[in-house]
Amino acid sequence: MKVTYFFKKRILLILIVVIFLIIGYNFAANVYNNVGYTPDQPIPFSHKIHAGDNKIDCLYCHHAAEKGPHAGIPTMENCMGCHSVVAIDKENIQKLTRIYNEGKSIEWVRVHWLPDHSYFNHKWHVNAGVECETCHGDVAEMAVIGQVNRLEMGDCIQCHRNSDYSQQYAARLTPGDRESIANNVRWYPYLKYIDSLTLKSAKSEGIEVVKKDTLDVELPTGVFRHHNASVQCNICHN
Repeated sequence: MKVTYFFKKRILLILIVVIFLIIGYNFAANVYNNVGYTPDQPIPFSHKIHAGDNKIDCLYCHHAAEKGPHAGIPTMENCMGCHSVVAIDKENIQKLTRIYNEGKSIEWVRVHWLPDHSYFNHKWHVNAGVECETCHGDVAEMAVIGQVNRLEMGDCIQCHRNSDYSQQYAARLTPGDRESIANNVRWYPYLKYIDSLTLKSAKSEGIEVVKKDTLDVELPTGVFRHHNASVQCNICHN
């Protein structure tokens, strides 16, 4: 009887320790990956008001996202394009105007950080039809912007293996685009992150893929578009 009591007590203690270890691991992982990071900004900025209530497109302020690797931050001219006439009686807008008139810029605090030694190109993903919310969360509901996802390699790989964004991107190519690409592969940015394999050849090599359709379409460059985005190491770690 006594042995059974101490045995049960020890099992209970082990379970409590395991639970605390799991909670501690998840908390530490989130801290390490900046999940929940919501820094104070020089001027409070509500994405809920701008992107949510007023339906301002993300690319209006972060226009560099469709042109290059970095989404960038809006210029002072971007802000003043609206706030030279909108909400000019508000204290924060008056502060914004004062900084602008002094010829200075607001030093916004960066929120989202990628893991070390990784490369992410916004242009590729925006052009492929990936929604901003996929990585950044529902910013249209965020009064204070913060990082909500870990942005880990596993998240990227899972999306690449299960998405058909490559087909959406290719479907928007005009005949003129295809002719240009046939002459110069650099005009096909998605070729950098889409495998040059057919669905059949992938299966024959034992590569597990998610089949999106049954067609193997040959591109003007002479390669076949794979049905998912690439998971090759050098795409993100170059």
